Amino acid sequence: MTVNLDDARQIADRALDDARRLGVRISVAVADEAGALLAFARMDGATRLSARTAVAKTQTVILTGKATIDLGREWREELAVEPELFYGMIVRPDVVPFGGGVPVRLDGRLAGAVAVSGATSVQDHEIAERAAAAGDRA
Repeated sequence: MTVNLDDARQIADRALDDARRLGVRISVAVADEAGALLAFARMDGATRLSARTAVAKTQTVILTGKATIDLGREWREELAVEPELFYGMIVRPDVVPFGGGVPVRLDGRLAGAVAVSGATSVQDHEIAERAAAAGDRA
């Protein structure tokens, strides 16, 4: 089971509504389980960089199966033990290790990803998490 176009649009709309309520300008991207982009929006005033970052965060979630904020935490812990890992991490432009990308799960399985960029990384994560949770089934 994967996120379909209707799901993706609803998830993106919830993220945009949440951002408006918070008074932040974001970009939001929703991808299916293979990482194909299904829905995308950049609010008026959101940066062009946020657009690319949101899409990259969806890819990170699909590659790792976890929220980008959790990946970042894990990497920081690993760097404390093995600082030389930094050099491998910086050459991964397709991996974004800070908040804003979260899995969308259907029947408990990874079915896609939603990612937000443009606010703080914590706000990005919280907006994406609320949008994804509303789309989760079982």
